[in-house]
Amino acid sequence: MNEMDAAHLGTLLAHNPLGWWLAGMALAALAGWGCLAGLRTLRRAAPPLRQWVPAQARWVLVAAMGASAAVLVAAGAVMAELAESGHPGGTWGALDDALAAGLLAHADIAVLQWFAIVTHLGDSWALAVLTVLVTALLWWRGHRLLATGWLVAMAGNGALTRILKSLFERVRPEHVHGIAQADGYSFPSGHSSASMMAYAMLAYLATRLLPRPWHLPAAMLAGAAVFTTGWSRVVLQVHYASDVLAGWLLAGTWMVCTVLVMESVSRWRGAGAASPGN
Repeated sequence: MNEMDAAHLGTLLAHNPLGWWLAGMALAALAGWGCLAGLRTLRRAAPPLRQWVPAQARWVLVAAMGASAAVLVAAGAVMAELAESGHPGGTWGALDDALAAGLLAHADIAVLQWFAIVTHLGDSWALAVLTVLVTALLWWRGHRLLATGWLVAMAGNGALTRILKSLFERVRPEHVHGIAQADGYSFPSGHSSASMMAYAMLAYLATRLLPRPWHLPAAMLAGAAVFTTGWSRVVLQVHYASDVLAGWLLAGTWMVCTVLVMESVSRWRGAGAASPGN
């Protein structure tokens, strides 16, 4: 996609933010279903492993950590490219500017007020309270591994977001409507990153703790909530589209790493439980 096509797409998206929101939620819900299918495939591959991996095979965890590191490096390279193309003259820069300008010129006040409400799904104070409550509940119920994984996922994602914001130092788009305000640097979007980590991890926890019929609704609701939060930041003009994509990329990558390690630890423990003499 060249700069002209990107600018045209940005203008098209700006003219019907509610319609694109509904379409995006549907696609995000389908993405949640796809992630759930992938997780189930990963778990179906686990039982044979317990038959030949000894309980002392700590390399299973080491391999998961190595794979996680590789994923982080690859995601870092993609994020750097996204930030670079978001500069004036880049493909993402053209889309960002056209979308922000179109929303500034055409967004209806009622639409902005609606997205100013749903954007609270990603508020830092709300997700901080959620983090503490979920950690405490999991720990109290004896799910120590899940509590630790949840806390590491949320805290690590928040720390990485702050580091990357300071590293890239991108200024936010102009937002003069007065309905929503945001301070600080723009890239990556903290609301988008934190909400994706929180709701996707909650869906993952549902697959570990709730009966199977709850898994698909949890995954699809998580996808819809993640898209809603990210799209609201663009419609409110407090973030560029590439900021939101970078936030999703960051949180998705960090979650993959966290889940890989958590699933590997569970598999390792399963091998230990299945070993003779244990």
